[in-house]
Amino acid sequence: MEDINRFLTIMGAIFAATQGIVEQLKARWPWLGKEEADPIKEEKRRTRVLLVSAVVAALLAGMAAVDVFGLLGINGLLSALKVSHPGLYRLLNMIVVGLLSTFGSPFLHEILDILIEFKQHIRLRNQDAELRLLKISSGDTSQPPKV
Repeated sequence: MEDINRFLTIMGAIFAATQGIVEQLKARWPWLGKEEADPIKEEKRRTRVLLVSAVVAALLAGMAAVDVFGLLGINGLLSALKVSHPGLYRLLNMIVVGLLSTFGSPFLHEILDILIEFKQHIRLRNQDAELRLLKISSGDTSQPPKV
């Protein structure tokens, strides 16, 4: 379970960083960020955005030396490759992270949305409990005085 948590945390961080970098690139490069009226040109633009996202995610994974195979627990299958060709092993890691981050983004969006909602729910529950404690400690029983 700890490996899955680490995997999701690392992939979420790479995904978030990738999204931020790609949004900055889209703002700077019109061929990447400007939406097209023609559906064929718009589909080509979206494909370019996906490819740029995959490359950025792969580069981030390479800079952070992410071992996605180790996090997924399949490192044993590729241990010979890791020992004999470490550069190829790292390149495969980068490609897999790029693909997972780009094409697994709906899944990561759902996980992040669930975590954000859970955090907001806990925050609201804690605020409600704090208000109840303040009412009890001040002696306010929320009942109108008897006449």
